[in-house]
Amino acid sequence: MTDSPVREGPNWTGAPPGVPVLYYEDLDDGDEQWGGQIIVDRDEMLAFAHEYDPWPFHVDEDLAKESVFGDLVASGGYTISLWFKLGHQLLNDFGEVWALMGGIELKIRFVRGVKAGDDLRFMRRVTSKRPSSKPGRGVIFIHSEIVDQKTGDPVLTLDEVVLIARRGN
Repeated sequence: MTDSPVREGPNWTGAPPGVPVLYYEDLDDGDEQWGGQIIVDRDEMLAFAHEYDPWPFHVDEDLAKESVFGDLVASGGYTISLWFKLGHQLLNDFGEVWALMGGIELKIRFVRGVKAGDDLRFMRRVTSKRPSSKPGRGVIFIHSEIVDQKTGDPVLTLDEVVLIARRGN
C-alpha cells in the first residue's frame, strides 16, 4: 500500500479519529496483506453446523469417519464466516480502514475441509483495479485465502470484486 499521511474518512467507514483510511488511489496491483489468525473451535464449528448445515459429516463424529473426509469437517457456511471474520480483522483492526463501499461479486473455492483445531490465517491481495463508470468510486479485484498454518496450503480461496471510494469524493 502507498505510504501517505493519515486521512480522516467518511463516517460510514467506521474509522476512529486518527486511523488512516485507504482509498482506491492508495491500493496498487500486487499489494498483499496477511492478517488475522484463528484456531478453529470444535464447539463453535459444531453449533454452527447443527443450526445451519446439519449434514452428518458436519455433526456426527461416527458417520463423518465413513465420509470422504474421514472426520468431522466444518460447514462451508462456517468456513465462509471465518473468511468474513478474519477479513474484517484485517481491514479494520490493524491500524487502517479501507473505504469499501460494498461487494459486487464473489467466487469461492473450498480447497479442503476445515477441521477443529486447524490453525488458520488470512491473506488478501489486490490483483487489479480500474476506475468505476460512476464518479467517486473505483473497482478493486481481490484474491484472498484462508491458509492452514501447519501445511501452508489454502483451505479456501476467494476472488472478489468490490467498490471502494476514491479520495476527495
